Amino acid sequence: MKMKMSSNNDDICDDRDREPVAGLSAASSCIILSLCLDNDRKLSPSSQFFPVYTHQCFPAEYISGWQPMSSAEQSSQQVYQRWRYGSVGEAPVAMQEKHASYKNIDGQEKQIEVNVLLSPSCDKCKIGVTTSTPPPLGSNVNTDEPATKKVKKVTFEEADDKSTKQLSIDDVIKKIQSSIPPIVSVTINGSSTSTATDGAKTDTTDFNYLSHPIGAVVKSYKRKIKYNNDTVEEGDFVITLAKGSDPSVASYHNAIQPLARWFIETADDVNISDEDGGFWTVMYLFRKHDDKSPDNMKSSRYSLAGYITLFHFHAPFRKPNPGIIVRVCQALILPTYQRAGHGSDLLLSVHEYADRYLEDFASPSTGMDIVEVNVEDPAPGFVALRDSVDYKRFVSLSESMRGTIGEFPDVTSKDYFQPSHDVLSISSLLKITKCQTEMMHEIYKLAAVERWKKDSKDNERIQQVETNYRLMVKKSLRSHRTEELGACEGGKEEQKALLAKWFDQTHNQYRKILGLV
Repeated sequence: MKMKMSSNNDDICDDRDREPVAGLSAASSCIILSLCLDNDRKLSPSSQFFPVYTHQCFPAEYISGWQPMSSAEQSSQQVYQRWRYGSVGEAPVAMQEKHASYKNIDGQEKQIEVNVLLSPSCDKCKIGVTTSTPPPLGSNVNTDEPATKKVKKVTFEEADDKSTKQLSIDDVIKKIQSSIPPIVSVTINGSSTSTATDGAKTDTTDFNYLSHPIGAVVKSYKRKIKYNNDTVEEGDFVITLAKGSDPSVASYHNAIQPLARWFIETADDVNISDEDGGFWTVMYLFRKHDDKSPDNMKSSRYSLAGYITLFHFHAPFRKPNPGIIVRVCQALILPTYQRAGHGSDLLLSVHEYADRYLEDFASPSTGMDIVEVNVEDPAPGFVALRDSVDYKRFVSLSESMRGTIGEFPDVTSKDYFQPSHDVLSISSLLKITKCQTEMMHEIYKLAAVERWKKDSKDNERIQQVETNYRLMVKKSLRSHRTEELGACEGGKEEQKALLAKWFDQTHNQYRKILGLV
């Protein structure tokens, strides 16, 4: 079902062609998650965040019979316009669009806000539900704007005349239970209740920090934290490695992993204690909080900041070397700590673990080493993170091996753009796939081309070098995507157009990794 658009915006793609963001849909605007990082166990605006995905709880991404609070809906509209147009100012004022999930809301529903207050360890939560009667349609909610700029409802090509049944508050909470840790208590419009969910507790004495991190600490570092209210502070962080076979680790992970459904589109729960076909480890990221007791003794406590789950399985027939393959299955950094480099630190720690596995972690009975680290069905954001980390490791390895491997020819030579003979050996050293290693070579060569172009004034030679690079990448794309090219019904012309499109996308991706975009 597509939204009706004005004629000058007919070329804008459907919502489904874009990666969603937090607070975009009607359902995500009704749900606020908050980390409890103070001693009063109160909602902290500085560490609040909205979900990105809500489809596993509410398939149409709205809560039947409810609408967001007025301020949340206005915020959602601004999020939508930035997401679709790049900025609020570029959106046509007359359209005042919102996400397609709002098509199910007519403005007559009661308003709801569900606050999920997470314990510092994220293994428990408290639920606070607030409901309200919406202001009359047409009234000015934001007095800073004239009535002509107020939120207008979206029109659609197909009208849905079906009346929506209002979910009870109990049902709303039950629907989100699969995506939150065990519930400690429920409050509805300021009144505590024990009937909203089966098994909800009223005792909050264990709603605390962790007294020690889960697993063994493998790395410690400091990092600045920027909160929603623009305050900045420096925090201490530790990365740990925990075995899924440890019952205490499995119990903790079972409690926290439902949160991934809000941020990973295809997230589901896994039994990390299951050793059928392989075994699991988890790398956790914890924030370390130092406290002083009344007698001035220093103690530490820990809150969750993120994690990566790793599945290990044997690959006895892998070429060139058999061994253990580690697959990154889920990676989550809580929004409070995102865009601070923690994802890179976690992924680098995974590779450091793989490099030291045989020496420090392997069971003496097996003696098998980790030979590859790969990623299961990565989202675009994680692809960019993985490529950035792999490229830094590739450059570091190349510099350390300088003089031991053959030097690349000059970029003006066609030989420079021939496939490397060191791909297999480098992929074994980096413990990444052959395809990923080829990509790193292409990025490395692009960096060299860009450096050369800065010093060259010969436009004809520049054009020839750029053509040689484009042909090299297209040849690689053709070899890796033969099935898609073979499915083209338009023959060579369609294949040519498709390769050109793929090259543009790949080239832009490489330039981003190099910081050229």
